[in-house]
Amino acid sequence: MPLLEVTRVGKSFGGVRAVSDVSFTLAEGGLVGVMGPNGSGKTTLFNLIAGALRPDAGEIRFDGHPIGGLAPHAVCVRGIARTFQLVRPFAGLSARENVLVGRLYGRERHAAGGGAGEAGRLLTMVG
Repeated sequence: MPLLEVTRVGKSFGGVRAVSDVSFTLAEGGLVGVMGPNGSGKTTLFNLIAGALRPDAGEIRFDGHPIGGLAPHAVCVRGIARTFQLVRPFAGLSARENVLVGRLYGRERHAAGGGAGEAGRLLTMVG
């Protein structure tokens, strides 16, 4: 089963069709690139997947469950979050603590101990 399924998704703003009939699947561990010129709908597609926008047509499924039209916090709880190009760390927190915020935010409550090991692994991976 694909981890992410986008099927015939569309979004319009008035008379402007920003995304039209987009479909793709992504397997767990897979990587997909989205390319196109300015105004081609890349950001709109990401906003549809992350819940910032509601699709006008089509279906978005994550781990077999429909997420199209869910609010961003509800999509985040399931494991998808949108980030922005201008990232600012939380002032006063260490790099490790900043990674922990990203690791634990939006997930079910659990002890930070499991997240701490993962944060260390991620920081080692990126140097």
